[in-house]
Amino acid sequence: MFAPPKIATLRTRHVCAILLAFASLGARAQPFDWTLLNGQWAESVRNAYGCRPDNVHHRFEVSADHKHLVFALDRQWKIGTGQEVLRYSAAIVAESPTMLTIRYDPELTGIPASMRDWELLFIGPGTYRWRATFWREGQYNDVVGVKCAP
Repeated sequence: MFAPPKIATLRTRHVCAILLAFASLGARAQPFDWTLLNGQWAESVRNAYGCRPDNVHHRFEVSADHKHLVFALDRQWKIGTGQEVLRYSAAIVAESPTMLTIRYDPELTGIPASMRDWELLFIGPGTYRWRATFWREGQYNDVVGVKCAP
């Protein structure tokens, strides 16, 4: 013979279902704020003024699916390996509200595998820092990115 479930059991199941639904919402990663990438940027080291005219400036270009990032430079630039670039790109492998984790594409030659993955962390309006993903948490290089123009 069929016995209907007790009201207390139904209520408990309902409360558990609601709690699970809220828990799954909180577990979702917050999306990156793509507006942080807008504008013209430059990078500075050793406290030099980043937006000076003789410094390389760049714009970030994001693919429509938000899976790829292009660095579009305002002039040819020689990177640390000696390669000259005008544009270079990276896959976006993770995101949070103020950080992208990227992996530089193979077009940048001579870079060891361990130095291809970086965190681009926006630390305030118009300011970012770089961190290699294999470095200890909280360790950043000396480069500071600054927004020079909208």
